[in-house]
Amino acid sequence: MNTAIQTNCQTVQQTTPLHRIRLITDGNTHRPDLCNNDLPASETALISEALLPQIRTVATLIAASRHTFSQTSPAVFTEEADFFAARILVLGVRRFHLDITLLPMLKTANQRAQSFAQAHALPFTAAEMHMSLHAGRPANLLIIETECEMPDCGSLVANSLAFAAQLPQLPL
Repeated sequence: MNTAIQTNCQTVQQTTPLHRIRLITDGNTHRPDLCNNDLPASETALISEALLPQIRTVATLIAASRHTFSQTSPAVFTEEADFFAARILVLGVRRFHLDITLLPMLKTANQRAQSFAQAHALPFTAAEMHMSLHAGRPANLLIIETECEMPDCGSLVANSLAFAAQLPQLPL
């Protein structure tokens, strides 16, 4: 099924080709089930989110912007939507391959990314969803589409470092 769902009211014209990347979501502290030691099997290059600390940093900053500091901080500070918002801003994700049940979370992520981008004068383009079935996909593997191209550099670490080198520096 080749269906993409826009999660915002404006239609974004895509002029630059998008490249599909497989991201291991091993940097999410809000989901301990994603931080296992098993690497998902993949025919193409894998990238480790744990080796891209900008994502965790921005996710935490997004969560902090909602927190009332006069109260005790929760044990788990970030939410799934914070990490998706950070991926939109840091990686420039334009499309996530997700189960349709995650559409409300992606809408929230786009709203949080847009608010954070406006507050910090960052560029923002809302991400859309490409509906996909997760039955055969490991829980810690996220398929994204971004403008950054990712050739296979031979190892998870080399792939992650090469991908990180392509990312723009956020002026935070």
